[in-house]
Amino acid sequence: MITDTTLQEQWLIDKWGCFSASEMYKLLSKGNGEMFGVAAKTYIEETAIEAYTMFNSDENVETYAMKMGKINEAQSFGYLKNLLGVDFLEYYGGNNPIFIKYCEDSGCSPDGAALKPDNTFSFGIELKNNQRKQHFRDLRLIADYKDLQKEHLDDYTQCQFSMMCCKTDLWLWCSYNEYFPDKDKMLIIEVKQDKSFQDNLEVRLQMAKKIKHRIIEQRKNDYKGEINFK
Repeated sequence: MITDTTLQEQWLIDKWGCFSASEMYKLLSKGNGEMFGVAAKTYIEETAIEAYTMFNSDENVETYAMKMGKINEAQSFGYLKNLLGVDFLEYYGGNNPIFIKYCEDSGCSPDGAALKPDNTFSFGIELKNNQRKQHFRDLRLIADYKDLQKEHLDDYTQCQFSMMCCKTDLWLWCSYNEYFPDKDKMLIIEVKQDKSFQDNLEVRLQMAKKIKHRIIEQRKNDYKGEINFK
């Protein structure tokens, strides 16, 4: 029998040493005359170090926002499901996480998805359970996917890369706060496939993978010196 703990641990193992959709926006960081800026370089190095070392969760840090997001995620999914009035939504949060690989070095962890009869994704779901100040701001400033890109590039990038992983052309970004009046409890934004944005991500991911493996190989050979990010 597979326990919830085993499912959680397997999810962590599956994503160990991989570039993930939630952090993919860091690869958009640009340097002065270079493809990658400081945020991207730091993320690539951290991913390489993780891939080089044995799996462990000793250094995992959970922020207050992450903790509260996990607590409220199932509730927000249930609210979305009732709001849409459909039964074919699958929840992948809580004790049922999955990591869908884009390639051996990257992937995404959808919070939920609408499944087709063949169990492929019709569309995916990204749930945000923000505190009241942020939720109120999003209600005011985000009307469509263009606003989402402007206000939350990290979330927009996560949705775009998740579509690449799951081979779909639609992702729902949903912000939920149970303490707002019914009409404002949930903000739903349809994020459609942005091919030019995804093409840029693909180029940056391929280079990040190349550098990641170079870092690992150099460490195996006792390399001393600075990391070449070009």
